[in-house]
Amino acid sequence: MKDILNGLNDAQQRAVTAGDGPVMIVAGPGTGKTLTIMHRIAWLLREGVRPEQILAVTFTNRAAREMKERAISLIGEPAEKVFIGTFHLLGLRIILDNRSEKLVLYNRDDQITLLKTLMNGSAREAQQATERISRIKNFLTVADAGIQPLYDSYQSALVRQNACDFDDLICTSANSLENTDIARTYQERFKYIIVDEYQDINPAQYRLLSLLAKGTDNICGVGDSDQAIYAFRGANIENFLNFERDFPNAARITLSENYRSTGIILKAADALIRNNRRRIPKELTPTRDRGAAISAIDLANEKAEARSVVREIETRMGGTSHYQMIQNEGCRDFSDRSCRFSDFAVIFRTNAQARVLVDAFVASGIPFQLIGRKGSGGMKEREDMIAFLRSFLQEDEAASTDSRGPQEAKLLTPADFFDPRADAVTLMTMHMAKGLEFPVVFITGCEDGLVPYTFLKDDVDLEEERRLFYVGMTRAKEELFLLSARTRFLYGQRLKLDRSSFLQEIPEELVEHISMSSKVKKQKEPDQQLGLF
Repeated sequence: MKDILNGLNDAQQRAVTAGDGPVMIVAGPGTGKTLTIMHRIAWLLREGVRPEQILAVTFTNRAAREMKERAISLIGEPAEKVFIGTFHLLGLRIILDNRSEKLVLYNRDDQITLLKTLMNGSAREAQQATERISRIKNFLTVADAGIQPLYDSYQSALVRQNACDFDDLICTSANSLENTDIARTYQERFKYIIVDEYQDINPAQYRLLSLLAKGTDNICGVGDSDQAIYAFRGANIENFLNFERDFPNAARITLSENYRSTGIILKAADALIRNNRRRIPKELTPTRDRGAAISAIDLANEKAEARSVVREIETRMGGTSHYQMIQNEGCRDFSDRSCRFSDFAVIFRTNAQARVLVDAFVASGIPFQLIGRKGSGGMKEREDMIAFLRSFLQEDEAASTDSRGPQEAKLLTPADFFDPRADAVTLMTMHMAKGLEFPVVFITGCEDGLVPYTFLKDDVDLEEERRLFYVGMTRAKEELFLLSARTRFLYGQRLKLDRSSFLQEIPEELVEHISMSSKVKKQKEPDQQLGLF
């Protein structure tokens, strides 16, 4: 018992050793959430719980694989029998357990192709229809008259092809648990349920969990109301806020010691998020030193913003490129520091901001990986993820391996292709950044309209937008840059923008403001520089 608790702080130890019944773990960013979950699994096994009786679910295959690897490292062979996977993988397992015929899984591209045929419409129209159908399934709502005929045709086509889509993995598996005998089978199998990122569950996932946990209520919800950022896909923050209402007598334990970020970054993030009302109050305590001030850099336009990011990275890497040679601004000396390209992340609100950044990195020769782009990610990372998923299916006879590729490959999402082993700068949206951390983080596009995002939206949830910015800020361990442009080319036009109102919520004493000249240098644009690798 003692070795399981070694190295854990008091709150983590209480979370690990909480007994039967519902447990709510409020885990702020950088507080050792995954470590706590792994040690809780180890403690349950030490208490005599069989590994097959433990279910740990999370939201991405990447997070599930990391948890599985860490569990095996900590616990050894018994961890192989613990189900650690995504909601969708759990749903697929339940469906395959209860059918004998082959199952074909449709991913988003397959859905769009099918709907395009059924509608005899464009790819854009099919994509919009796909999103509407997905919302119906995730929100557990009834299709309206406008979409009902297409919805029925789509579902009928899936049935004819022995297929289901991603959302059906949750809905269909939950439907099967309405059968008392089937439900009892899984309730007896999974005596202890641990849910990572509980604040992100949608109504369909909530229904599945409720059916699984019925009877014992041995459910451990781990999450943070301040990091609820997926309302667009049905996540409801109220599920976490109401955990103690849904599960009376639940024990609440708050993890507040932050091992990731400097004191200044934490203080700034805390000042920002305190402006939200719908949250569970907590105060993160830094275990690291105060650190450097946050750099808020004001630039002329998006190209100057991209050059600024490249220049800061090159300065810390000790390299010299065309970009550095044509800039007059002085750069600080970081010769006493040892950096890798993988220490840097560039985070933005929308995918539309990526293009100018990619151009700047290509021209500079700095290696980078753009997360979320179709076809991104190394082949090795893809193969490793497929092998991880295959271990859950184990050549199941009902798992189809049709001409479109393995079962397992259909479960992959863009977020799964982040390669932590690649020595490259990471470029990604704020949503993709969830769960990651980097020594140096640049958040670009800190302007009203982008942060908070109000373009092309009739209804804006400012609290969700603030939470999203909070997630971006708390990815940084040592240095945080908040960049804004005075004009930006977006959606086919040049826009004049103001600095984000969120920046005004950060105490001035924590920020160093830098304004770059708007003068355009007349030097010839540099030729593309050869890559370093």
